[in-house]
Amino acid sequence: MAELLLEEKSFEQAPVAVTSINADPKEAHERGKTDINFFASLCLPSVMVSALPDFYLAIFSILVSRTEKQLGKILRFALGLPRGHAKTTFIKIIICWLLAYDKMSFIMVVCANDDLAEALIGDISDAMGSDNMEAVYGYWDRNLTTDSKEQKWCLYHDRHVILKGKGAGSSLRGINIKHRRPDLIFFDDAQTKECDESPTERAKFRRWLVATFKIISPVGDRLIIYVGNMYSEECILYQLKNNSKWVSLITGAILENGEPLWPELHSLESLMESYIHDEELGEADVWFAEVMNDPISRATSLLHAMLPSSSLESDTLPDGVFITIDPAGFREVSDDNVIAVHYVHDEKGHVAALDVGIKDPEQLIIRSLELAIQHGASLIGVEDVAYQQTLLFWFNKYIEAYKVKGIEIVPLKPKGRSKETRIRLFIAELYAGNYSLMDTIKAVFVWQAMKYKIGKKDNKDDVLDACSYGLDVRNEYWHLVKNLKTAGQFQITHAGVVSNNTPF
Repeated sequence: MAELLLEEKSFEQAPVAVTSINADPKEAHERGKTDINFFASLCLPSVMVSALPDFYLAIFSILVSRTEKQLGKILRFALGLPRGHAKTTFIKIIICWLLAYDKMSFIMVVCANDDLAEALIGDISDAMGSDNMEAVYGYWDRNLTTDSKEQKWCLYHDRHVILKGKGAGSSLRGINIKHRRPDLIFFDDAQTKECDESPTERAKFRRWLVATFKIISPVGDRLIIYVGNMYSEECILYQLKNNSKWVSLITGAILENGEPLWPELHSLESLMESYIHDEELGEADVWFAEVMNDPISRATSLLHAMLPSSSLESDTLPDGVFITIDPAGFREVSDDNVIAVHYVHDEKGHVAALDVGIKDPEQLIIRSLELAIQHGASLIGVEDVAYQQTLLFWFNKYIEAYKVKGIEIVPLKPKGRSKETRIRLFIAELYAGNYSLMDTIKAVFVWQAMKYKIGKKDNKDDVLDACSYGLDVRNEYWHLVKNLKTAGQFQITHAGVVSNNTPF
């Protein structure tokens, strides 16, 4: 029995604990063939601190589960993973797997420069020569006949294996070693952000890249992998994603269901914290490009520049306060109900607070009244479509139950405008300085606005919609807006509410 080092999966410990176990190399060989998590723990036991997420397992399946009909054809694969999500480490593991199971024999690694490429093939060679890998898959180190910084040549499993690393822009055309060309070309962040930002450099890189594709072996099982970030809609990754001859998998750090891609590596809280940090520096588009792989197109984005900050100081008493509501359902699959608190000062509107979440109608009504009392709102505007119309009736019933005086409940009607039109009008007012977002809620608004795509039917827009109804209040009910707290007009004679008395 050989002694293998496998990671002890403990996310609480730092550094990662590695434990020795006795294992049958033949069993490990068989398991590693299909279980990439097991193989990763063999290959890099002190690096793989948690199991690979499902998305990574899907990538592995695409790269190694080709049918006999597909074998012999070039598989061009474009992969977009967020910054800080171990995409280079993952591909190193994949390359080690391809070598260990005799799938590839000449691997060309291309990075942004020579140093990065040489470091990468050095890491692959070190992993292949580790105790675990040699115990299961055979000797690597003692069979290295060439071990230079830019090239490794090994007699591995009675076949010649070549690893070669070069930087982007290098002269690779016609590369041929011992009458062989690469059967795998791996591009790891070969295009830099600076290259993408220069039209001249971008075009030069694209021409070089297309020429480099041609160095792939003319026969056999061949694979081209391009891994990068979605800097813009002009970058190479974006163009490969839209090329019919490429298979692509691109994801952001936060999935469509709102959960983080790799929670053990980056929690939702840490991702949101990094977003707020970048947004406050006016670089939210950089965060979306590199963390979410979602470059913001100026043609389809609601925002074309950083939104101005609110001129209203946090301790300023507003002249008036009102609330707008974007109601939704109360099932887990429903959109969020959003309650927006607006302040009025010097005839300008300021969105001062948001309450976002799934609520049943009774919870929505009670929470809205609580916020109205807390801030001194004289008016609550409710979207007046579909079942929301009944909320107007029940709001008044609850106000009577609370015995609150001074709050007007008014309907807010689309008046033939699409929701997108209403939102775009509101954002235009934000840029014009006629309306603003307080710093406490600005990041939440910008988050949703940046993800919104003009013309797309299934945008999440509840926060945007609730805020934009502030313009309807300004246009129709401005004269009813007061600050009941400063005016001394709030009268609450009863604090109780009869529960469960709505017909919803």
